[in-house]
Amino acid sequence: MQGVPSSDGHGDPFAEDGAFFAEINITPLTDVFLVLLIILMVVSSSVIEDEKQAAYEKGLLAERALQVMTPEDAGSEALVPEDVVISVLPDRTVFVENEEVPLASLDSRLAELGSSTPRPRIVLRGDQSASYDVIMDILARCSRAGLTNIALASRD
Repeated sequence: MQGVPSSDGHGDPFAEDGAFFAEINITPLTDVFLVLLIILMVVSSSVIEDEKQAAYEKGLLAERALQVMTPEDAGSEALVPEDVVISVLPDRTVFVENEEVPLASLDSRLAELGSSTPRPRIVLRGDQSASYDVIMDILARCSRAGLTNIALASRD
């Protein structure tokens, strides 16, 4: 059987051992995979943001942290383990270190923190839609308990 001349003009496309040489261009396949990867990354990040927003609107709490949408700012200080985080949700619910504390018993809890040595820094995480009077009330209660090192949390 006579072979068809190859495109390079060197004769038979069949090698001496009878194998057929073919080139596979994988560049288009790689391009398709990269486009699919980009689409997957964009869709997954938007789905995660939608889920966070839905959980926030329903008032659900995350497994590890409270869903508090703090106001945006360019704060530079990070939390340290000695900090005590007080979170205020939009429905006026107050949490001290992820434990719900009624406003009636908040003074006694703050007095406990104020009597400890050294006195911890209070990080107040107020939701951006929380009532301003609740935030001011907690600041006044902290001051009465002797807790004067207070930071207001924000997100970048």
